[in-house]
Parts: sequence; C-alpha cells; structure tokens
Amino acid sequence: MQPEMLLVRIKDWLTPQNIQAFLTDLVLSGVVLAVTYILIKILTRLLGRLLKDDRHGGKEPDGTPEGKSAVSGSFIRSVRILLQTLLLYGGYFMAAVVILEIFDFSIIAPGDLKSLGTKALKIIIILVGARLAVNFGQLAVKHIFEKQEIDDELMTTRRAQTLEVLLRSALTYVIFFIAGLMVLQVFNVNTSAILASAGILGLAVGFGAQNLVKDVISGFFILFEDQFNVGDYVQAGGVVGTVEEIGLRTCKIRQWTGQLDVIPNGEITRVTNYNRGQMLAVVVVGIAYEEDIDRAIAVLKQECEQAYRDIKAILDVPRVHGVTELADSSVNIRTVAPAQPDEYWAVERELRRRFKYALDRAGIEIPYPRRVLYQRDEDNQKSANGQVEAEAGGYFFEPGTG
Repeated sequence: MQPEMLLVRIKDWLTPQNIQAFLTDLVLSGVVLAVTYILIKILTRLLGRLLKDDRHGGKEPDGTPEGKSAVSGSFIRSVRILLQTLLLYGGYFMAAVVILEIFDFSIIAPGDLKSLGTKALKIIIILVGARLAVNFGQLAVKHIFEKQEIDDELMTTRRAQTLEVLLRSALTYVIFFIAGLMVLQVFNVNTSAILASAGILGLAVGFGAQNLVKDVISGFFILFEDQFNVGDYVQAGGVVGTVEEIGLRTCKIRQWTGQLDVIPNGEITRVTNYNRGQMLAVVVVGIAYEEDIDRAIAVLKQECEQAYRDIKAILDVPRVHGVTELADSSVNIRTVAPAQPDEYWAVERELRRRFKYALDRAGIEIPYPRRVLYQRDEDNQKSANGQVEAEAGGYFFEPGTG
C-alpha cells in the first residue's frame, strides 16, 4: 500500500465520530473488565465462606477430629480451589469474548461459540465430577482402613498404609481414565479404537512382564489376606525366618543365622506362620528299658508343674502324653507345653534341661551310646601284632596296629 493511501485512511479514521466511538468502546471494555473483576472477587469470597475450612486444634468445623468427619478438610479445600480456578479463568474468558464483540471483532461465529461453550461446559462438568468422585472414593477408602485398624485390629499400620495407598492410587487412575475417555467423546473421538489399542498393548505388556504381574498380584493378596506381618516367624518360599519387610513385589525374610533372603511374592505358594495363636513346645525324653515307666512319668509330671510356676512363657501346665515310641535303645516319653508363639523354642530348651536334672535326681537312667573294650591275654595271642576287638553301638571294629 502506498504511503499516500495509508495517510488518507488514517485521516478518514481519525474523524470525531470514529474517535468518539472508539473511546466509547474502550470505556465499555473497561467497565466489562471492572465488573468481571468485582464479580470474580465477590463469588470467590462467597465460595470461601460456603466451603470454609476452619481448624481449631486439628478439628473439623463440626468439632470432630480432622479426618473423622463426613467431609474431610482436604476434600473441602480441593473443591474450593477447583471452583475458584474455574470461576477465575471462565470469567475472564467471557469478558474477553464480550470485549471483542464490542469492537466488532469476531473471531468465532455465534454458532461456533455456542457449540464451543457447550463442549467446554461438558468438559468442566466431567472434570469436576471426576475430581469429586476421586475425593469421595479416597475418603471412603481412608475411613474403611481406619475402622479396621482401630476397631478390629486386623492389620498393622504398615500393612494398612500400603493397601490404602495402593487402592487410592488405583481408584484415581481408573476414574481419570474414564473421565479422559468421556472428554474425548465430547469432541467426537472414537474411543472404541483407543480401548482396543489399550487392550492389545496391555496384553503385550502382560506377556512380557508376566512374572512381575504375578509378583504384584500375589503381594496384594498377601497384604489383603494378612497372611503374615513384619516381625512374624514364618516358613515361606522355602525359607524359615523372621519377616523384615513386605512389599508388593518381594518379601524380605531373615534366617536365624543372619542371612537375609529376598523372595519374589510369586514364589510364595505356601506360608507357615508360627506367630498366630499359642504354640506347643514338644519335648521327647528317652529312658532305659530297665527303668520303671510309671515312676518316670510321675517325675516328669511333677517337674512340669514346677516349670509352669517358674516360666512365664508357658501358658498352661505341660501335659505328659506318655510312651510314644519303643526305640532301639530307649523308651520315649513325650511332653507338650502350650507356650507363647515367640518363646516356645526357649521353653523346649528349658524343659529338656529341667527333665535331665529331675531324672538324675530320681536315679532314672537316660540311655546313651557306650563303648566297651576287650583285650586278649598276650600269651594266647598267635598274631605278632595282636588283635583288639571293640564293641561300639552294636558293631565291632579292629584298630590299626601301632
């Protein structure tokens, strides 16, 4: 465009009527911005009062401890911040559209603007609904685990926290995934193809990482079913020891000799827990065939009563079952004692010690291997080196010459 033509257009535009119309539009735009700002401030404060989050010593507005009310403080804050953000951006967006209309500058046709506004409103409703569903779901999960932990005492704090975080995360991902699909449907996107692709991708990942998936699923059921807790003495995955850590993929068990075994949860197919309920300390004592069995049983019973009075780990008077086996060189008598789960090995050791001393005091012999040596008369020996026969445990041997 030539400079002369440009100057002519500028002069035509700078007429008093055009300048007055421009100033009028500018004033109206300022009024729109001011009114929008005032309305946003008023509505923001109104939302703040309606969704007020008072805290007085860690308590909710109704006086109940924080986290125990029907609607938690964190949920109220999330809803308030979400609505205030939507109000702020939505208000200024509408103000910008009105200002553009004032200046006769239309970037969107009225029909398109209506369609876009409808879609935007649907998206906002979907996102707000998803956020509300996530908060209500997380609150429900939190209350469920708090009730089980406090009232029923079914799980340890560590186990409850692990399961709570897992379920809350899974709930959040599922709800927002569904919300994302609904948003795509608003824009007329074919979500069936996306779901089919996601299913094929999930199947491929499942085949490639099936051991990992198996470990995670097994770990979830170990925690959910409370098969064992940290500190329990268990036999799992071919290892016997104390559980030091339980995770979604692995468990750590330390043997009594100090070795730490890290076992994938998928390999734990059977668990023997030695810390659920009272255990039975089993002690088998053998006496010689020549001894009086009834007298030996009476001595053991008397010692059991004394042990029950002396040892706190024994929960009831030990019972002498009687003769359980006629072995090659002994008559075996079995005694059982109900004991605390983490003390029954010590109870077994202490009962063996007491039974040994009690039988010794009563003069009752406990058989043990013996060795008797026989030496021939040297005058009758025909061999230059001699021969020694020894009997040990029912067999003979000839020592070397020397």
